[in-house]
Amino acid sequence: MSVITDPIVSAAPNAPTDDSDLYAGRNETLALPDGRTLTYAHSGPPDSDLVVLWCHGLFCVGDARKPSKLSQDRHVRYIAPDLPGWGGTSPMPAGSTFPETFISDLRALFAHLYPTYDPATSKMHIYASGGSFGTCPAQIVFGAPYDKFPYGQSIVAVLLGAPLSPFHEDVHYSKSLTWRDWLGIGPPTQILPFNMLAHLTKAVFKPKVKDVPTAEKFLRSMFFKDMSEEEKARFAEWRARNGVEEGEFEHNMAEGMVKSVAKSWAGFLGTADAMHADWGFRIKDLDEHHAKKKVVIIVGKGDTSMYNMSRYLVEHYKNAQVVEVEGGHLAGAWSLDRIMEDLFAEVEDGR
Repeated sequence: MSVITDPIVSAAPNAPTDDSDLYAGRNETLALPDGRTLTYAHSGPPDSDLVVLWCHGLFCVGDARKPSKLSQDRHVRYIAPDLPGWGGTSPMPAGSTFPETFISDLRALFAHLYPTYDPATSKMHIYASGGSFGTCPAQIVFGAPYDKFPYGQSIVAVLLGAPLSPFHEDVHYSKSLTWRDWLGIGPPTQILPFNMLAHLTKAVFKPKVKDVPTAEKFLRSMFFKDMSEEEKARFAEWRARNGVEEGEFEHNMAEGMVKSVAKSWAGFLGTADAMHADWGFRIKDLDEHHAKKKVVIIVGKGDTSMYNMSRYLVEHYKNAQVVEVEGGHLAGAWSLDRIMEDLFAEVEDGR
């Protein structure tokens, strides 16, 4: 394990790519074997051996638009599914758990996108990644047994932004939570009947995501209003690097919020249960092939619950590196492109 307080920036080219038209992002719907549907976004060359799987957080949907210019230079293919019960993806089947459903959905998606995949001959490198709640499914697929997710044999690393630890394994997880998170996802959610806390929280959030202007106003007050000058500067640098206009990020994020619950609140209502479910593995019991893969954790020093839980992950994954940045819940996003490029440089350039 290593700790980095400021991410190292690789000297990678930042020239425009000839494949820029491929990175506008395409949204598709897949009929699943169980009769449900999966919606997903993807961009980049379909035949690329370099694949980034992105798992979105709460009140988000899969979005593969405009990945970093550094990633475009490497001709990365991005795949970003809507998680079960979010966006256009059907809610989980009755009686199933989030880990079971997510792995089943993802296996169907990869079988659709890579029908001739053979782990013995494939040169594909998959980077599983996610932010906030999305670090749960990212870790689930990262640690999944290969008989349940054969494509996992091509996963070379996982990148976790503002991460959550597996509650079924981290028995002291509740000590890491702020009181609001303790109420929202902590022990009370598993004790009170009828999913009471989730339904109460839904009643609070529903008017805040009724339309894009309202959602954007809520986002700005929650994440951007109290940013430090240092984090504001890093956000501005990130926008300049990636050709993002001022206000574009916030507007797109607000659009995703509205879209995420437009069809169903099932994903949101199942959040706590998803985090308390057995993910199908224990970090300490990962076999050698899983354990040797790189785990990169990025967390804002002011992101209390996630910062505390990141300690558990850093201490228990055998090949972990943590990047700590100044700022709150979104702070890591402004360095994500450079950290990902450093990871590519370490793994891909060493092929």
